[in-house]
Amino acid sequence: MAESVTTYARATAPDEGAPPIPDAVAAVIRARAGELLAPRVHRLFRSSLVLDALDPAEAAGPDAPGADGGRLGGLPGLPDGTDWPAFAGRPMQLLAQLDCAGLAAAFRAGGPAGGDWPLPADGLLLFFHDEWLTDFSGRGCRVLHVPVGAPPRSAPADDRGTPAVPAVPVRAAWALSAPSYQDRELENVFPDDFLIALDLAQDVAEQLPRPAVRVLGWCDTDTGRPEGHRPLLQIESAALDVDWGECVNVSFWITDEDLAAGRFDRVRHGFEVA
Repeated sequence: MAESVTTYARATAPDEGAPPIPDAVAAVIRARAGELLAPRVHRLFRSSLVLDALDPAEAAGPDAPGADGGRLGGLPGLPDGTDWPAFAGRPMQLLAQLDCAGLAAAFRAGGPAGGDWPLPADGLLLFFHDEWLTDFSGRGCRVLHVPVGAPPRSAPADDRGTPAVPAVPVRAAWALSAPSYQDRELENVFPDDFLIALDLAQDVAEQLPRPAVRVLGWCDTDTGRPEGHRPLLQIESAALDVDWGECVNVSFWITDEDLAAGRFDRVRHGFEVA
């Protein structure tokens, strides 16, 4: 059987560094938006990384830590002098420890020519959140950028307990990410007919897979979108061995300004309840 190949309409994404659009997606956009507005829709698409769990054999192999994206869960490598993040007087839970060098390599290997990797090129990004999910203002999280090499550290003693998430090594791969009808940027392309944005987003979603874990890109869920922010990390509960009750996913959000400056102290937290 001949191997199937996805073709891309690079001519429809003329900006340097813009992600290429698969032919099938480009056709859907033209059908809904028309030839005049299709280029505006194309320019909304973003590059992202999908994190997939490594199988046990890959995770145990000698090359596992090198070109991969790090891991979900586990214990963080916190340098001496760095406190374990807390919220409301209790230690937060580590959701991910991502290898910036591995992510950057995956981004450049699969992404568009000229596309800049927007996150740090080295070190680790540690994503903590309040697993009690009691704060709806977005303050129940913390993202730390730390050097590689610090020994793993357990959470401080807490009478209510802060369960560690079982470690899941992951591999990163570049992926196209599309806006949804809930994103104002797409809605603004069709100010006179919201249904076009709705139908277009649904048609595109049928062409692009929705991953369980995504870095950057657009929001894949129905969670609230903080004004002026974009997703930094999204994790479905099914990707982890966790019990968040009726919560089905959590997300971390960052402003364009903070992303460009490499600032992570103002990242916000979001979550969706089924």
